[in-house]
Amino acid sequence: MKIDYASVRHAFPSKAWAYAESYDAVKIGKWNGTEFMFYDDINEDFLLTLRVFDNKRELKFSGDKCRDTNDISKQNVFIPELAHAQYYMYGEKQFKPVVKNGQGYTEFLEARGGSMFFPGSLDFSTSEFKLKLGIRNFVRYNPVPVCPKDENYAYGLNKSGTGALEVVDYAYTGFYYEDGKAVLL
Repeated sequence: MKIDYASVRHAFPSKAWAYAESYDAVKIGKWNGTEFMFYDDINEDFLLTLRVFDNKRELKFSGDKCRDTNDISKQNVFIPELAHAQYYMYGEKQFKPVVKNGQGYTEFLEARGGSMFFPGSLDFSTSEFKLKLGIRNFVRYNPVPVCPKDENYAYGLNKSGTGALEVVDYAYTGFYYEDGKAVLL
């Protein structure tokens, strides 16, 4: 996969989160305006997906394509009440600060032996020890009738207003503590 650094610099001139998925690992890092900072370097040859995001925008690199959420939000209806969600990402109560290459990280340790390095120092003094990933869903109304269970498609053709909302795409928005407070970049 090839990362278009010019697009990343244009979309995020200062800071952003980075979420890299490769064949054997998922890594969380930061973009500082000029380069990516991960605990372990990423090899572009083995990347499947790279998401660079903040709470307003996301660039998603996958294969030779780059998807910008600014383009999606112009094409589809966006419903704020339904769009924002936060999902638990990690919740073990073992962690320790680590410094590598002059950068601070928080290492999460699982009871089963796994670990995850999160960029920066996290403050769990006012929150439960749980980390959440924020997601914004892009939703639109699909007027095609949705048939009740055990009915055939012809049932819905004479009904009006029986369409459904569908999620068109989604974007990451940031990381959050248990109480919903955003982790600062």
